[in-house]
Amino acid sequence: MTGRGTTDGAGSAGRAGRRQGAPRGRTEQANALASFVLEVTDGVTLRELAERYHIGKTMWGEYRSGQKLVPLDLLERLVADRTPDEATRVSRTRTARRLHAAAVDAAAGPPEPAPEPGVPSPAPRTPPPRRRHRLAVGVTVTAAVAVVALLLLVALLPSGDEDISAGGKLPSGGASQNGSPPVRAAPLTGTGVFVIGPDGDGVLQWDGPGAGDWTRIGDTAKRLWAGPAGLFATGVRGDGLFAYGGSPGRWHQVGEPGADFAISGTRVYRLAPDRGSVHVWDGRGTSWTWVGGPASRLYGGGPGLFATNPKDGRIFKYAGSPGEWEFVGTAGADFALTDRHLYGLTPDRAMVTRWLAPDTRDTDEKWTWAAGPAGALFAGAAGLFSTDPTGTRLRHYAKNAWHDIGPAGAEVRVAGREVFVLTDDRTSVRRWDPRTDTWTRVGGPAGTLAVTVPRAGP
Repeated sequence: MTGRGTTDGAGSAGRAGRRQGAPRGRTEQANALASFVLEVTDGVTLRELAERYHIGKTMWGEYRSGQKLVPLDLLERLVADRTPDEATRVSRTRTARRLHAAAVDAAAGPPEPAPEPGVPSPAPRTPPPRRRHRLAVGVTVTAAVAVVALLLLVALLPSGDEDISAGGKLPSGGASQNGSPPVRAAPLTGTGVFVIGPDGDGVLQWDGPGAGDWTRIGDTAKRLWAGPAGLFATGVRGDGLFAYGGSPGRWHQVGEPGADFAISGTRVYRLAPDRGSVHVWDGRGTSWTWVGGPASRLYGGGPGLFATNPKDGRIFKYAGSPGEWEFVGTAGADFALTDRHLYGLTPDRAMVTRWLAPDTRDTDEKWTWAAGPAGALFAGAAGLFSTDPTGTRLRHYAKNAWHDIGPAGAEVRVAGREVFVLTDDRTSVRRWDPRTDTWTRVGGPAGTLAVTVPRAGP
């Protein structure tokens, strides 16, 4: 991995150019953390940091000045990269975690005191009014999801050929926080169907059959992820990940940018921008915990979290503990998850197979034939769907065969009982009802689409 084994700050200050001034964070703890970051990165320019970690020079300047708190996973990775001696690295990592925790606690500040007797409490803020629209929305459904064969049991690799569970790289286990107030994602209610308008203008939620309206819940976004954990978006305010707070206009940043995100149950997973590590959101604030090494893509659904190896495309399942991944199968052209099963498309796209484990622990056969050729796979609680080999027709998997249901469109999203398609020209969002085998236009135009099965509130 580029940057591993770099000499520590001492002795390389001459390369760093103009030295940064004294930290100017909001708290003493933020300044102490910034001083530590300055020490660790002594001799490294902002340009070099930006190129190495794919985070802008301005952001690195704010991390080193204390104006923003460096995320813990990035801080621990920085320590690992800049400290080749193992004993020193362990000690430095402990210091990094202690300083980071103190800075986060100080940034949160003391709780607001209760009002004195006789002093009225401030009036609650009035939420922004619900604005209804006749739909102007859309999504980029990345075709995805498929698998194949069997083989060994292994874990995702960090860098080189080291096993992440074997101590090859010091895990950055713990939170990734930037000092923002603790927040949580709100349980989704209503239809669970969301779109982003053309050119990122507006995030809207469908009001349901018969209503014909869409409620605007956000002003701008780039991509959406929806699931039992809530609704999440990038591009709301910058490139970080934001969670929808449950009422129009309420969005809270919960994480830094990522190369990919996935939702499995109430868990949200993030693939680092350089695809070098996988993290899980701790469920509140901006705290994330390291769970695995490099991956090329994440797949989340009812059966759990899966990731593909960037070297050979093999697919692994997260076993629930940091660093523990189970080998599932060899590379596939695509993978998809229903609420119960993982399906894979063979590399030549000639056959779709279904993963049997953990249903058949007593047999060596881990995959079984499911269906014939396909172009791309889509899945969800409503079942398995695919495009035909030409990519133009959408099909439903039922009774061990594909059944044509209509044009594939630009994007496909599978909900609880229905399927939603964004047409090729992105001017229309259409809903397929399997009970009547009919299509209905529910809105459009749109830029991208996300759907899920809403869960009950707390």
